[in-house]
Amino acid sequence: MESVDTDEFSVVINFGGGPALTIESSASFRANPRAAPTPAVTHNEDGTVSTSEALVSLIGQRVLSTVGFKTGALRLVFESGAWLTIPFGEHYEAWQLTGLSGRVWVSLPGGGLATFPGAPT
Repeated sequence: MESVDTDEFSVVINFGGGPALTIESSASFRANPRAAPTPAVTHNEDGTVSTSEALVSLIGQRVLSTVGFKTGALRLVFESGAWLTIPFGEHYEAWQLTGLSGRVWVSLPGGGLATFPGAPT
């Protein structure tokens, strides 16, 4: 994970070389699979988002696995054993992941997962 950029309504996590994750909802952080979840991204009542120190602490770590579930949830596991989990949003796209090839995965409003191919090379 290379950087965490926050604007008013979204958080963008850059992974270096093009891949990026945009989060527009709440997300949770676990220091390890058995740890209690804590907020990583908070979705405020006015629609804005804010990040936690837990999320920022992941900068510099490698992602070991990423799973986009059929429900629309997303889980990233980092080399430290930490987990970042983003559930689907009821009324909006909670997250969007752009891969190295340009392929995009999107959490659909109300649940579900969509994917779109990258630009042909």
